[in-house]
Amino acid sequence: MAAQASPGAAAKPHLPIRHVTARAVQEPAGGRQYLLVRIDTDGGPSGYGETAAGPDAPTALARLSMLRSLVGQDALASQLVDAQLLRANAPAGTRAAVNMALLDILGKVAKAPVYEVLSGRTRHKARALAPLYGTDRAALVRSLERARARGFRAFVVGVQIPAGPVRAREFYRTTVDLLGELRAAGGSGAEDFVLECDGRTTAAEASVLATALEAFHPLWMDEPAGRINEEALLKISRENVTPLGWGRRIESNDGFQDLLRLQAIDVLRPDIAVHPIASIRKAAALAEAYYTALAPYHAGGPLASAAALHIAASTPNFVIQQVPLPPDDRDLAMREELAGKGLEAPVDGFLALPTGPGLGVEINEDALAKYAA
Repeated sequence: MAAQASPGAAAKPHLPIRHVTARAVQEPAGGRQYLLVRIDTDGGPSGYGETAAGPDAPTALARLSMLRSLVGQDALASQLVDAQLLRANAPAGTRAAVNMALLDILGKVAKAPVYEVLSGRTRHKARALAPLYGTDRAALVRSLERARARGFRAFVVGVQIPAGPVRAREFYRTTVDLLGELRAAGGSGAEDFVLECDGRTTAAEASVLATALEAFHPLWMDEPAGRINEEALLKISRENVTPLGWGRRIESNDGFQDLLRLQAIDVLRPDIAVHPIASIRKAAALAEAYYTALAPYHAGGPLASAAALHIAASTPNFVIQQVPLPPDDRDLAMREELAGKGLEAPVDGFLALPTGPGLGVEINEDALAKYAA
């Protein structure tokens, strides 16, 4: 006999998707581009999602033309819609933007933040990580001082690769010295660093560098080799105790599972612009089973920063969130104009969680037009 809903149970509303639009925006000084997808419903709220604009805005927008097929689908059935996009071979970034927008709608319907709708809050704030810019020590110190003044207390430093085919002892020594100088410049309370290798070192170089960094105790060394393979990862992991972060170039959860099975990394780094919120939370659950922390990679716009905070709030093994900090104040002003002030402004190293319904962000449509790519 079929179960019947209790007389007092509220019926789930049906909100058909009425319209899907996508627009590209560009930061005025640095030129960073990202796409914002807006999903309108029939008689209900609208939701926004974000993804990257690679390789360029026109190409990325053309990929999103397939979203017309979503018209008529139930906006509250985000998993069903994602499955439909997956069957249609939609790019991962397209699925990410749609899932973000649909969860934004769901939260607005529920009159609650997305993290409360997903599973409830696991923390009250999220630790923030800022990238530093510059190719010499003086520029990196200035970048650190600027990030510290804006409330950051943990930083990503790009590895400085010397010219020439051979990287001898000087390379390892100068890398450790640079990090030491930055730690001294940061002062008390701003002593945590991630060394961003971006796949530019070989497995052998990464292994020696990781050993040299053991006494420095970085948060982790990120993407230490260009190719993800078992031999490279295990070599780096087994020869030292420096934590390793990896995963931002992986586009599926089965790829994350293969990576985690090696038990060679300490921090999983799915890209916010590539993976739907729902998929990142599944990847986090996989990582938790292997005692691996979650620190999503993020180099896009402010709406994705909001989405990252909802992931952080609802994920037990979250550790820290990378947040774009453009080196030019004009780009910072643009991001605030687009999505509001305070969203990307940490206090003593921590970002406040959004408290409004959905993603908790009101997108400024005038700013969308003003900064159109």
